[in-house]
Amino acid sequence: MLHLYRLLFFAGCLFTTTLVAGQGHPWVFSGVIKNQDNQPIDAAAIKITPGSRHTVSNQDGTFMLSCPTGEKMKFLEVSHLAYQPVRILLQDIENHVNIIITMHDAVQVLQTVEIYHQNLLTAMVQESQPIQVVDREFIEKNNTGTFSGALASLPGVSTMNVGVGIAKPVIRGMSFNRILVNNRGIKQEGQQWGADHGLEVDPFDVESVEVIKGPASLLYGSDGLGGVINIRADKFLEADGDRINWISSYQSNNDAFSNSMGWQGRKNNWVYGARLTHQAYGDYTVPANEFTYAGFNLPIYENRLKNTAGRELHYSVMMGRTSEHVTSTVRFSAFNQEAGIFTGAIGLPRSYNLRHENRHRDIDFPRQENQHLMLVNNNTFTLGKNKLEIDLGIQWNQRKELSFPGAHGIEASAVNSNLALGLRLTTYTANVRYQASWAHGHKVLFGGQAQYMDNEREGFEFLLPDFYSAQFGLFNYHVWEVNPKWILNAGIRYDHGQHTIQQHLQPLYDRATLQPTGEFMERTPDFDREFENFSGAAGVNYLLTPGNNIKVNFGNSFRFPSAIELSSNGVHHGNFRHEAGDPSLDIERGYQTDVTFSHESKRLLFELSAFYAYYQQYIYLAPTGRFSDLSSGGTLWQYRQDDALFNGLELMANYQLPFDLKVEMAVEWVQNLNLRTDLPLPLTPAASVLLNLEYSGFNWAHSIFSDAYIFTGAEQVFEQSRVDRNERTTPDSFILNAGMGCRIQVAGRQLQFRMNVNNVFNSSYFNHISRYRLINLPEQGRNLVVSLKVPVKL
Repeated sequence: MLHLYRLLFFAGCLFTTTLVAGQGHPWVFSGVIKNQDNQPIDAAAIKITPGSRHTVSNQDGTFMLSCPTGEKMKFLEVSHLAYQPVRILLQDIENHVNIIITMHDAVQVLQTVEIYHQNLLTAMVQESQPIQVVDREFIEKNNTGTFSGALASLPGVSTMNVGVGIAKPVIRGMSFNRILVNNRGIKQEGQQWGADHGLEVDPFDVESVEVIKGPASLLYGSDGLGGVINIRADKFLEADGDRINWISSYQSNNDAFSNSMGWQGRKNNWVYGARLTHQAYGDYTVPANEFTYAGFNLPIYENRLKNTAGRELHYSVMMGRTSEHVTSTVRFSAFNQEAGIFTGAIGLPRSYNLRHENRHRDIDFPRQENQHLMLVNNNTFTLGKNKLEIDLGIQWNQRKELSFPGAHGIEASAVNSNLALGLRLTTYTANVRYQASWAHGHKVLFGGQAQYMDNEREGFEFLLPDFYSAQFGLFNYHVWEVNPKWILNAGIRYDHGQHTIQQHLQPLYDRATLQPTGEFMERTPDFDREFENFSGAAGVNYLLTPGNNIKVNFGNSFRFPSAIELSSNGVHHGNFRHEAGDPSLDIERGYQTDVTFSHESKRLLFELSAFYAYYQQYIYLAPTGRFSDLSSGGTLWQYRQDDALFNGLELMANYQLPFDLKVEMAVEWVQNLNLRTDLPLPLTPAASVLLNLEYSGFNWAHSIFSDAYIFTGAEQVFEQSRVDRNERTTPDSFILNAGMGCRIQVAGRQLQFRMNVNNVFNSSYFNHISRYRLINLPEQGRNLVVSLKVPVKL
């Protein structure tokens, strides 16, 4: 039966590819937005409604926006805080490429409109690199309980997870400190170097996300080597008023309940908002009854993994003031998570410890307790045709890993708590960007970034010492709009970084009595490291014909070695091994080429991206072939550097069939090569093909239901046999998902209902980059996800 579904899946892919030819060109609307004094209007929001296509006018008031032809009763809407909105029927526009729209000063606001403030970095990057933008609706539709999990359906983006509550993004085979998360203008800092350390972002507190695939170090700094996940600033309401909504969801596999309430408001020029989210989930189930640890097969009772439950409480508040020339906001957010770690994944598991006794919501040892607090101040100043942005941020990140001391070879009476490892990281960040228009079609961006980090450790285990880090960078970036078809860009950057590592002496314990011996071993010495780097990038954006566009980018990216790579020396239970740093590691440098071709016509949206990269001194963990001398340390792994190659492609297609059927396809493939060993690098995602078929042709006149849809989705993940030494191969898998949704009119309010079934056939499959792949644990079994979004007040 499974082979039949695979055959139908690939037949659907073949059918989709045969439909890409012979489509008409879209309407391409371009022009200029001016005020009554014939002066250009910057940052006017241009949107085609109904629909989601939108853009923002440039400093000279120009804009370009496309729309499929043949669609009736669509409007071009233009809005700006200082002017009255404009609404034009598309079919009434005679000259699509030379539209002049005059906006009048705002006397009163006629309707409530949400607007985005596109930051300067995004406006620059999109000229030569592929950027995928997803909104709140996409995140809610793909809800898995984590922010990273919601992005996993994008081509080129994967998820490295630990169970169901801890996940981090992987872009083009890169993760950890090679993927930068820019949260409301501030680089989010936590303990992102660990495979068992999730991304600490509330999945319900994200309005819109931009995913930049490929090198972005020039504008974003050191950790932008492999890509950037840019969480946009919150929307503002343009009209006075308040809007409150409640979203509630349930997942059957682990009996998870999620509830989140959001509030947005405006009074004159003051804007404000808040959100409160609570999530609680129990032990999750897998389609397996045993797993492997250290060569032994151990049982999974009733297919449920003991101690994988969790609780989360997140909240945020925002207040600011916005006007024609100045926008300033202050935002505070708190992420709080308590998550159990499967009892068979840490220490020395025994079969009797794996029996859960039907208490599926208990959070026992081992477990994680994570807290991430962030205070951010964003400021934008409009200075005539120029713009200045200043972002200031403070982050407090605390991570606690709790476990029984006996599982680590230490007598409980020898320590004063069950805190195995505690890490407290404080980060201060400041960003300044100034954009100027030097001539018609020529924009230049000057920027500077500074960051200081202070990390302190505690607990009876040791992995990395206390350290201080500081970085600052300066960059200059130019964009030339040569003509309506050609856009060129280039830039240069300088960075300086420093790590100050403090000595750590670890007490020794007798292996027979588990008591301290009174002796100490130096795990990490005192040392300082300084780094500096120059880098550059250049690109071109060429409009072949209306609806056909090609972007080419050449980038020189870099990454400073992290403190964990320089100074770690301990058992990392998240990876089942002893990990040791190397104080002599050098800067990691990459030379990348990206080519992206996109096509947009009446029914088809198609984008193909290919990349090739050469990395000098690529940093990775490699086995030494020796056993650790630490209790439960396993084998010893050492950070080292070798040159490496990366290449791959992503394909995204969206085709509108007759009868309100839509087909979406996403393909991703990446491979790499260690030039010293002639073997692949570890933790490389397998190639995959995702196909979705959605029907939205329901017409329930005079009904309380509207915007209904049903879909089925299938994902084929191919075998990953290109692995490093001591890394398992992973067989191929085929997963089928299905779902439905609609809007429901109740008491004058429009509710959004969604229901998805993930892994319909309860298939047993492995995620090659999952931490639990190391112990032969398959991914989550069948899961029913139901959500309801309710506007409490409009």
